[in-house]
Amino acid sequence: MRILAVDDDPVILDLLGRSLEKNGFDDITFATTAEDALELIEVVERPFDIFLLDVMLPGTSGIEVCKRLRQFECYRATPVLMITASRARDMMARAFEAGATDFVSKPFDTLELATRINLAAMLNDSRQREKMNEAAVEQLDRMSEVSFDERFDLLSGPGVKGFYVLENEMLRRADSLNEVALFTVQVDNALGFFRGSRPAQFRAGINAVGRALSEVIDTDNIRFAYAGRGAFVAVAHAHAEVFPAQVASMTNAALADSWDSFVTGQGVPLTLTVERLAGPPLWTGKAVADKMRDFQRRAELTVQADPYEVDGLFKRLSLRIAGV
Repeated sequence: MRILAVDDDPVILDLLGRSLEKNGFDDITFATTAEDALELIEVVERPFDIFLLDVMLPGTSGIEVCKRLRQFECYRATPVLMITASRARDMMARAFEAGATDFVSKPFDTLELATRINLAAMLNDSRQREKMNEAAVEQLDRMSEVSFDERFDLLSGPGVKGFYVLENEMLRRADSLNEVALFTVQVDNALGFFRGSRPAQFRAGINAVGRALSEVIDTDNIRFAYAGRGAFVAVAHAHAEVFPAQVASMTNAALADSWDSFVTGQGVPLTLTVERLAGPPLWTGKAVADKMRDFQRRAELTVQADPYEVDGLFKRLSLRIAGV
């Protein structure tokens, strides 16, 4: 930990140095004036980790030094401990307003000094971790941006296909007859979940549905894909028996058991509705692909998320609150 200690009294600086070294702090730089301290701050290659500033410095005060420190991007949150023999309320208020973290009283106790430095360092570490976590979440959201209509690929698992991959498999058998059945799995209130979630949370919720489906269906004979708008399409081949109500019940139970409210941002697990798409007992591959596309385009799949509805929602609420 790199420490800059600033005091115009050589005796105090000597005591500070001994106390700090005694408690394991050995990377210490000293300055006797505010001007010297500010010059050091400008020229050092590696930023300081903590500052100890005497309040009553000749010329520019320690409070002013603290205020200038906070103007540097790298020192916005760095701990600044003010050293003072005074406990005047107005002085303390001005120091905190300038960005001071804590006070150390003169004459200082060695153990108290070390404790306050460690506490300040722990606070700074916590703030840095919080910033890193926030930045990571923002980056993840940017990387995982998704529209409500987008047919994104699910995480790999038994029975899982990309929508276009499943469609192409059907088109490769365009004219051949296949004994298949088509089913749809619709997330209840999918649009509400989309609106109330960050992109990464929405993806996580949809992937959780995909994992639950993989657990309960016959993945040897059923393939499914995400079709956008909180909906899935499943193609069941001849040997698979699918009872929509049973699949819905079992998948909802699997979701309830494995639901991660932290990752999805949703305290209550999603629920599903499963239906069979009407059609002949024998389908051509092209007919299956056409039915998949038709299903994805249907307005009644869920409430349409048109741009005015989604993008203008908060603007309209703001205008209503403002009484416009």
